[in-house]
Amino acid sequence: MLRDEERAAILALGTVRQHPRGTTLIHEGSNDTDTHLILRGCVKVLGDTGNGHTTILAIRAAGDLVGELAALDGQPRSASVIAMIDTVTRVIDAATLESFLAAQTGVSRVLQRSITTKLRHATRLRVDLGGASVLVRLARVLYQLCLGYGRAHTDGLLVDVPLSQSDFAALIAASEPSVHRALADLRQAGVVQTRYRQIVICNVDKLKLLAIDQTPARPRYPDGAR
Repeated sequence: MLRDEERAAILALGTVRQHPRGTTLIHEGSNDTDTHLILRGCVKVLGDTGNGHTTILAIRAAGDLVGELAALDGQPRSASVIAMIDTVTRVIDAATLESFLAAQTGVSRVLQRSITTKLRHATRLRVDLGGASVLVRLARVLYQLCLGYGRAHTDGLLVDVPLSQSDFAALIAASEPSVHRALADLRQAGVVQTRYRQIVICNVDKLKLLAIDQTPARPRYPDGAR
């Protein structure tokens, strides 16, 4: 959504930092306010559930910002961010980002739209957890990943984010066996192909239809996951 000159300007901010796989870029509850612009790689955003477990809230990859909320409101971090693979970011301190956005009103508007989109997706996921089937929830996550991170592949669009079935289970609050069965359904329908930590979307139109399905969920999965 940025013009070329705006993109060049934001890419000149901050300093480049390398984050090996497994590195924590941001710690939940910390008071630092740096923003990370992801140049290469991908990260997962994790939240503490309060009972000793964590849940995956989102996946972010090249072109995304993470940590911008703390930079804008100065509040403690609401989630942790961990590199899923070797990742490179530009680290921008809050004062620099604030001055930049004041001068670059076009970028500021784009950032506001980006934050709004993230909040909409978070709201949608919360609603889905109350009733949508595992298949529909998985289709919605795959469709969003396809739109954001899909790249051309001989069989369709490769979702260029290395997610395991356990990652998908955490993203949609389902059991791994339920995710496994939902993926099998999608494969059988010709919607996806799966490989180790890779998914190719073979039929985006079918996936979109599944993602917007609002019919009541049938009790397809005997282990009780919904």
